[in-house]
Amino acid sequence: MTEGMLQGVRVLELGEGVSAPYCGKTLANLGAEVIKIESPQGDISRAMGPFPGDVPHQEKSGVFLALNANKYGVTLGVETEEGAEAFRNLARTADIIVESMPVGWLDERRLGYANLTEGNPSLTMTSLSPFGTWGPYASYKLTDLTLFHMSGQAHSLLGPVSDPDSQPPIRAGGHQAELVAGMSAATATLMALFRTRITGKGCHIEASAYEAMATQLVSALATCAFDRPPPSRSLSEVQEAATGGVVSAVGGILPCNDGYVAISPREDAQWQRWVELMDNPQWASEERFLTRDGRESNFTELWDLVGEWTKRRSKHDIARMGQERRIPCFPVNTVHDLFNDPHLKEREFFTTIEHPIAGALQYPGVPYRFSNTPLPLTERPAPMLGQHNDIYLREVSRL
Repeated sequence: MTEGMLQGVRVLELGEGVSAPYCGKTLANLGAEVIKIESPQGDISRAMGPFPGDVPHQEKSGVFLALNANKYGVTLGVETEEGAEAFRNLARTADIIVESMPVGWLDERRLGYANLTEGNPSLTMTSLSPFGTWGPYASYKLTDLTLFHMSGQAHSLLGPVSDPDSQPPIRAGGHQAELVAGMSAATATLMALFRTRITGKGCHIEASAYEAMATQLVSALATCAFDRPPPSRSLSEVQEAATGGVVSAVGGILPCNDGYVAISPREDAQWQRWVELMDNPQWASEERFLTRDGRESNFTELWDLVGEWTKRRSKHDIARMGQERRIPCFPVNTVHDLFNDPHLKEREFFTTIEHPIAGALQYPGVPYRFSNTPLPLTERPAPMLGQHNDIYLREVSRL
């Protein structure tokens, strides 16, 4: 690697799915040499999709391709003695190991931190588990769905819920909870690497996905700490489009002719500018809408009237006009909108990587830039199964 903040840092990634690979991807984006170790059958995410044309293919999974770009790929049956010995030899050359195997699995095979640091005392190992290595839930398994619910995130999401007692909480789409866990693990890993470079000492990091998600409940935790009840999810009680319903006054998401727009003209001055933007409709002068308290008390009727105006216009036009008048207002973008967003285009956020089987694909970049260090975001596509066995397994055979 010739670019990046972590050039010269070797990382072994032994973990399937989303969390550990996302941690490894973050380090790879920063220039680390990340060696992804898969079973001979391949990472489970190779079967997760989405796939082009909805035809499953182990080299064309959108999830796998996104999470494993810029990595090298090796297949090892680590549960066998031969594979375990190869892993030990690789570990002697590594600066960091990121793993998400079941709690105790590596220790049972003499591949845990205590064993591996005998030959590499400056090694940092990040063990990413659902609930940590101890506590009542330590042996529990976890998915993104259960993590989202157990961490309290799902209960605070507003949505089309008219009866929260009979309708279950929802969760955010994709793999957001697992991505949060992976980012938390990457942050801890970088802190440990900094310490190693100062002291020469390694570190074993225990990263809990459950606790990573619980830290995201900033406003909801504060609300409960102040002895207030959890926020209602009923749209008849909470109309604002704010997590937990903690924002008062007018604000929320409205239909447009090309999707939705989010607005929040909360203060009287903002509301007056919004009324002017709508060409001063007659209903806006009704006494019930003249004050902030009145607008809050008659929110349902008010929102229907505003929605009649927005649904005849484009979300992008409304957002532009609102922002020009210093009113909090923005389009609710779809993923397709992001690919065509002029701001992201100018900043070259999306990058194209050519994969030998999946073809040329656009990948999201990173939300940061370094003034003096280019990042190797397009260094290589996600590895094909066992693609770099010859390089690394030949290397360890000589150790």
